[in-house]
Amino acid sequence: MIIELFGPPGAGKTTFARALTGRLQDRGHFTELKLSYRPTESLRAFNPYGVATGRNAEIHRLRRPILEMLKIARHPFSNSRDVKLAVHLIKLLPPTNLFASLRNSQYLSRLSHSWYEKSSAASVVLFDQGFVQAVCSLALRTGVANDTRIANALDYAPKSDLLIRLDAPLEILKVRLHDRRGLQSTVEQLFELDLKTSLASIYMIDRVHALLLQRGRYVLTASSVDHHSLGESLDAIEKEVVWKLQSRAQQSSEPTRARSTAPPHGGDRYG
Repeated sequence: MIIELFGPPGAGKTTFARALTGRLQDRGHFTELKLSYRPTESLRAFNPYGVATGRNAEIHRLRRPILEMLKIARHPFSNSRDVKLAVHLIKLLPPTNLFASLRNSQYLSRLSHSWYEKSSAASVVLFDQGFVQAVCSLALRTGVANDTRIANALDYAPKSDLLIRLDAPLEILKVRLHDRRGLQSTVEQLFELDLKTSLASIYMIDRVHALLLQRGRYVLTASSVDHHSLGESLDAIEKEVVWKLQSRAQQSSEPTRARSTAPPHGGDRYG
């Protein structure tokens, strides 16, 4: 079972992903977390008494994709499938320069490999950023992002079992993004959106969300702005996940019995 998060930068996707993973693990559900982490923040978490050096962050930022691409290269069939998916999405929503095209192609290939590797797992696999987030990013950076192209990209991309949008008020997003940038080296900032583009992504997230609903996708909305909203969101999402796991188990054990497919909630905002 794959759970996918999406939302504007600074909305708390990674925070919520870690909290939900911990909650599900505490309840006895084997849950794996796939993070698109920022090295500076990750290193700081392990060294709370000092800020991670820019050099260490840059090494982590560059080493991870190289290692993952080498892993993909060991599986020619998967590599062909993953590259085909990446190329098609890039053709639908082409970035404005060659460097961005190459970088996004590599990222999408790695995401595809990890996604398909985990798609048949009996456990819960949680992506803090998946294909919906990737489509949002591509649409934000391309000059031909009409609704038809975005919708075609959403249709072509692999689908998660549960899709969750993270939101936060504009002022909180600004503060979080400013603080995040302060932790990054000059080189690492080249890999991140600037503040203006990050805030512009809010509109794109809304646009993609509307297209998902038009196409019948079920989207839950959560928040990790504070402990109260985080707790309420975790409670609601946990119920949804448990219901899906029980439904899947029931389908496996009773394949011929008619079952209800209506979820316990209606895609409401939580938190």
